[in-house]
Amino acid sequence: MLQKYSYVVPADKCGVLWVSIFHLYKGSFRKISFIGDFVKISVKITEPENWVTKKSKYKAIIVRTRKETRKKDGSWIKFDENNLVLLKKRTSPLGTEISGPTLKSINRKLFLQSFSGLV
Repeated sequence: MLQKYSYVVPADKCGVLWVSIFHLYKGSFRKISFIGDFVKISVKITEPENWVTKKSKYKAIIVRTRKETRKKDGSWIKFDENNLVLLKKRTSPLGTEISGPTLKSINRKLFLQSFSGLV
């Protein structure tokens, strides 16, 4: 469950350390986003001499949230921190690998098939 202007750590290996969410898709009056939703982000802190510059804007998809998510079998799943994956286009990721676990419902999405590997 993420809101506007929240700071998030990316889960992929693209050299970005912190990003800020400034737009939530799926409606103009939307207040919060969940796992699997697309958001628009601005890069705040990067590694030194990185090809992704500060203040650049990208689309991203939310991969993990601290707020628990109910699965179809009735169980709940919860992660330690909020993470997202930066995207070049709607289906192509900016980084090369995702670190950490992801949900199976997100793994079935088209964009995760273009990753070279999941760590």
